[in-house]
Amino acid sequence: MVRLFTDFDGTITTGDVGDALFGCFGGAEALHAVAGYRDGKLSAVGCFEAECRACGAVGVTELGGFLDSARIDDTFPEFVAWCRRREFPLMILSDGMDAYIDGILRRHGLSDVEFRANRMEIRPAPAADTVSFVPSFPYTDEVCDRCASCKRNHMLTMSADDDIIVYIGEGYSDRCPAQYADVVFAKDDLLGWCRANSIPCHEYASFREISARIDRMAPPAVPGGRATAGPAAGFGRRRRAAIARRDIYLGG
Repeated sequence: MVRLFTDFDGTITTGDVGDALFGCFGGAEALHAVAGYRDGKLSAVGCFEAECRACGAVGVTELGGFLDSARIDDTFPEFVAWCRRREFPLMILSDGMDAYIDGILRRHGLSDVEFRANRMEIRPAPAADTVSFVPSFPYTDEVCDRCASCKRNHMLTMSADDDIIVYIGEGYSDRCPAQYADVVFAKDDLLGWCRANSIPCHEYASFREISARIDRMAPPAVPGGRATAGPAAGFGRRRRAAIARRDIYLGG
């Protein structure tokens, strides 16, 4: 089976919603936390906790206006429909926060698209008509502290041994899962990193380009778009990715 995984911030959305959220409401203190993360002084979890504290009490109206302004790639809804026609399972993997991801998906009629992300409870704050952000991290990896929600672990947990894994991304947190995928679609930071590290990838600008390329690589098996039960024609397992997955499964 062909199984697709995609990043959210900057991939599905037209910008990084998480960065913009904390920058908007957390200001210089949030930016200082991000700098500490990039310098290796803070873990991903520590960075998110600091960013949430920096936001303090956020006005409900202001938060609602911010979230309503978030935009997605306008080809993503048709990509979701295409995945369903082809019977390719699709999951969003994010190192962002579920509160804004869920809200954005719902606003675009995509609430049934499965995702994994860090959690952020939006709690009433003492001041009237304000809320605070309370994060939690159910998907950390005990070895790696550079991601709070381990995309690699999600991807491997949800995949069978004979699946062809497709990963779509653009940023820093996509570097790890890209190493374990058979087919990688990349842009921006991830594209440059894949090329620098000899990881085969396909450059893309929209989800429409991704579905078109996969249709060329793996044409529908029968009229109507039904996918084959086994590995798709035109796809193959990437040897380095398969070895890396095996090592993880074996605890290497």
